Amino acid sequence: MVKKAAAIAVDHFIGQQDVVIKPLGKRLSTVRGISGATILGNGTIAFIIDATQLLEERGR
Repeated sequence: MVKKAAAIAVDHFIGQQDVVIKPLGKRLSTVRGISGATILGNGTIAFIIDATQLLEERGR
């Protein structure tokens, strides 16, 4: 088995929070690389990235 290296670049981290992850509805469930969403304390919706899936997709 050949191992491949990969990375995901980010500009900066805003911080760390404990959140409740909600599953995506039918319309968004087919979006690759997004596993769910949460509503932050200020009311902003944040999508939860599935890094493993993104990297697997990149490797194909």
